[in-house]
Amino acid sequence: MKKQKMHYAWWIMIASAAIYAASVGIIVSCAGLLYRAVAQDFGVGVSDISLYTSIMYLTVTIFLPFAGKFLNKFDVRYILTAAGIINALAFGLMGFYTAAWNFYISGVALGIGSTFLIYGTIPLLINNWFKAKAGTALGFSMAFMGIGGAIFAQITGALIESIGWRPTYMILGVCIALLILPFTLFVIRSKPEEMNKKPYGDDEVADVAKSVAPETGVMKNKAIKTIPFYLILGFTGLFGLASTVGFHVPNFIQSVGFSAALAATGVTCVTIGQTGGKFLIGAVNDKFGVKLALLTGIGSGILGTAALLFSDSFGIAMVYVGALLFGIGFSGSTLLPPMVIREVFGGRDYASIYTTIMSASTLGVAVGTTLFSYIFDSTGSYYIVFITVITLFVVVISSSIFSLNWKKKLNV
Repeated sequence: MKKQKMHYAWWIMIASAAIYAASVGIIVSCAGLLYRAVAQDFGVGVSDISLYTSIMYLTVTIFLPFAGKFLNKFDVRYILTAAGIINALAFGLMGFYTAAWNFYISGVALGIGSTFLIYGTIPLLINNWFKAKAGTALGFSMAFMGIGGAIFAQITGALIESIGWRPTYMILGVCIALLILPFTLFVIRSKPEEMNKKPYGDDEVADVAKSVAPETGVMKNKAIKTIPFYLILGFTGLFGLASTVGFHVPNFIQSVGFSAALAATGVTCVTIGQTGGKFLIGAVNDKFGVKLALLTGIGSGILGTAALLFSDSFGIAMVYVGALLFGIGFSGSTLLPPMVIREVFGGRDYASIYTTIMSASTLGVAVGTTLFSYIFDSTGSYYIVFITVITLFVVVISSSIFSLNWKKKLNV
């Protein structure tokens, strides 16, 4: 019996995982490990360096509404290849910079590249190549945001201590290029038709297509006139803002006297929680519904932040527990908003509503990254930051549950 060849769609999934590992696992997850070393070398505050991350997310917020036009006009291979080159260069070149403002230039460049590498393209590719098991493929790919972060956080921490922050940026820039470019150049294709192939599960879907009910829900032009739309918009933005504490965990650990290597382990705990949290929250949502998924995700975030707040009395073990729990909450910042959006507004005009609301998340991340750095620089501790984040989580869970209770009034 002839062995069946692996469907090409699974190569698209593997390529997507590599792209996420580089664009999130390195560029986002490892950023906080480098803030403190750069700031001390330049003699400036951590907020002066972390501002580049805020600029990155502000750039994403600006470019995200236009991403669809680029994807419709140009071959996705060329877009992702260009984005990969931009991000690899922008990150690697930070090892050569001599002033804080130089990092802001890279922040803009990283924002442009990340618009396509993180937010705009992978879900579209998965949707094109998978008619069955699309959720599994996307979930596997997104898990490498955390897996990549867990691996590269350890590498980054070791490199900073052994060779310094400048060579570390350069090496990580090369790693970004090696993870992204071979896949964008030689594996990624926008649609199966370009290779005379069919999507994975196409025959299976065709057999049941006639029995599938049409999507129901609210159109965007109606949704934006409702209170739940703005509640979810606020919930998503504040969730994004609160989640940026994850970027500050390594600086927090070092600020209370621990080494960069121990800080790297803290980042690994966040990313493990982030990876496991995606599966946990997804499973809770599928089995028990979105309300319990909200309580699981945001509740973990509250417990994790509280553990960090009181960790001075319990040592590094409590820091790691807090980082792990916060990582679960962190994962909810990308998973829970789309769940709530679909639950409240249905699937009829989901894509349009989703992209509009998720821009609030990137704006929240842009604000939080620098805001929390300024609070730390002004007070010398993260006490006020952690109190603020716990308060934000309470507001987030209240507004999201209130919006869910409006569902019956929308006749979805």
